[in-house]
Amino acid sequence: MNRPTPKLIFHTLIFLGLLLPSIYSCKYQVAISPPWKKERPSQNQAIHFVEIDFLKQIDRAKLEGKPIFIDFYTKWCGPCRIMDRDVFTDGAAGAFFNDRFINLKINAEQGDGILLAKQFGVSAYPTLLFLNKHGKETKRVVGISTASKLIKFGKETCKSN
Repeated sequence: MNRPTPKLIFHTLIFLGLLLPSIYSCKYQVAISPPWKKERPSQNQAIHFVEIDFLKQIDRAKLEGKPIFIDFYTKWCGPCRIMDRDVFTDGAAGAFFNDRFINLKINAEQGDGILLAKQFGVSAYPTLLFLNKHGKETKRVVGISTASKLIKFGKETCKSN
């Protein structure tokens, strides 16, 4: 069995040292971009959140016969930012939630959000609440989630609504 010579190993390392940087150059990056770097979908595919009066949205839910999806967040919450960037912008989630829910985004540390967070017993972020059209909680998800899990929870809420 032939073993590689030190000279062959040296030349192979030099070759790889010259080749690898060129592979990762801008010219080739599209072809080998890592799977965790997804392109951001356009905003019209994202979940459209309303940030206005909660009681008016309850009345709207009753009129339209739609359940309510609430994202309780804070500005300092890292997982909340990940949800905003990766989950709420997912095209499938946007299409599902925009058609079937009234979507509310509530900062739990500002304005009416403080009282609403207290009313619903929110103490960790993000807290995602699913309410029926009458404003009664049907499901709670605390912490980060994926778009597919969010859609699954939404389907469960729609069945029980």
